Amino acid sequence: MEVPTGPGIIVSRFKLRDSSEVSQELLEKWYDEVHIPDVLATGGVKSAWRWKAADPEYGNQNMVLYKLPDLTFINDPKFQAIGMTSDLLPGSRSMLDFTAFDLRFYTMEQLFQTEHQPEDATSTIVWAAMEPAEGGAAELDSWYRDEHNQQMSKEPGWKRTTRFKIVGQLHDITPANDAPSFLTIHEFGDGHKIGTKVLPLEPKTEWTKKVMGSAKTIDAGVYHKVKSFGKAAA
Repeated sequence: MEVPTGPGIIVSRFKLRDSSEVSQELLEKWYDEVHIPDVLATGGVKSAWRWKAADPEYGNQNMVLYKLPDLTFINDPKFQAIGMTSDLLPGSRSMLDFTAFDLRFYTMEQLFQTEHQPEDATSTIVWAAMEPAEGGAAELDSWYRDEHNQQMSKEPGWKRTTRFKIVGQLHDITPANDAPSFLTIHEFGDGHKIGTKVLPLEPKTEWTKKVMGSAKTIDAGVYHKVKSFGKAAA
């Protein structure tokens, strides 16, 4: 996969297949004790987090986020060789036999914070993926930089906002290449007022109404942190 040099993230959203022979508990145990440690052992992924959706009705309940100093590492033989089989699984089979997944690769576009934050600064995130109107990418970028980031930073418990652009997708959950082009992750810590659903900030400005109203796709959800790994857990 052709990706730009520089920092980025890998996002894995997953769910058990309807006919799966494994439980949710075993799936999470495999991630925590086998797969995520294997990913970190490659040396190119420094931190990882496992998340659970706050809203039980949200379409993507389970997510793992991996942070890379250089996204081109996904093409390294060490990364490509990460196994999916385990003795934890029936017949030592591949976890892909039991789960459907959506794996996305993002390059970082902007980091916004009003003061330096530690690697593991958050307990809750707002996930906001958006496909802007045709030709609207530049305005979306300006809206974040010139208005929305500052507005979000005034919310209780806000820590930082990081923006990304997608560079690739592998999946068997969703139709091909359907992921919105842009992703923003807003991080919140103690004292936040985030509920189970993503709600517009108030007051809702005219610029916000324009950007949101013209977007082709918006996928927004709230996630709570389950566990940190690697540098984030140090």
